[in-house]
Amino acid sequence: MIQEVSDLYNLLSAVHGTIDQMLEGLTDEQWLKKPLPNFNNIASIIHHVALVERKFFSTVSGKNLQIDVGEPFKRTDWDLDDIRQAWAESLPYAAHVFSELKEPELSEPGLKLAVGELNKRQLVSYAIAHTSHHRGQIPLVKKLL
Repeated sequence: MIQEVSDLYNLLSAVHGTIDQMLEGLTDEQWLKKPLPNFNNIASIIHHVALVERKFFSTVSGKNLQIDVGEPFKRTDWDLDDIRQAWAESLPYAAHVFSELKEPELSEPGLKLAVGELNKRQLVSYAIAHTSHHRGQIPLVKKLL
């Protein structure tokens, strides 16, 4: 893995580690409960983050998966086994994609998002920022449970 990408992976891994710590010991009920009607539950947050990472990192790998990353927020029921598996697979998938990257590929086009056209380097950074953003929601949801 090239140094820049290794550094980004280490940051992503650290963010995942803190999320894993927050999820440790939660019951299924805590995963599924919405603390307030207009709040998301932990299941939808984790599922959304896993889908965004899969979509963004597949793009970095040269694939463009059509994934509805907002779908978890529209649901009224969640399959916790699938969500936990998607979350568990997300970091290893990133490691696989990142290990294949070459320096020139980082400047290639990535995705057009609300913030504009991002190259692959920016897309990796944006994915980490996105995961970190949602990481901050988990303690709030837990506190309100």
